[in-house]
Amino acid sequence: MKIGEKFPFRYLSVRERFLFILVLLFSWGGIGFGFFLNSIGLIENPGNFVWGSVFGSIALCVLALLFEKKDIVSILTPLYAGIIFFTMELPLTVFLQVMYAATLTAMLWRLVNRFGPSGLIRHD
Repeated sequence: MKIGEKFPFRYLSVRERFLFILVLLFSWGGIGFGFFLNSIGLIENPGNFVWGSVFGSIALCVLALLFEKKDIVSILTPLYAGIIFFTMELPLTVFLQVMYAATLTAMLWRLVNRFGPSGLIRHD
């Protein structure tokens, strides 16, 4: 099975493809950027840089709003990010960000396959 069958880009418009890549880039790249900021001494804990996860959530929300069928779970991801990273008394760790990025990736797959363009929607 090809990756194009799991994450089918050919049915997405250019704007949707761009947002699709931004979700992955922000959520996973933000973790790496946190390590970079830690290595040059700007932040003490790489887990404190949560903005990649927040921007990834916003990109997922915008992508969900572009589709004809709306996915309320994907639309509310910025709210989840705000609750998880800013209001809870959880320590901000890299593990928390990795779990959140994995969740965003799974939600992205679900959004594209279940709520995406009409030529792509599967009802398994």
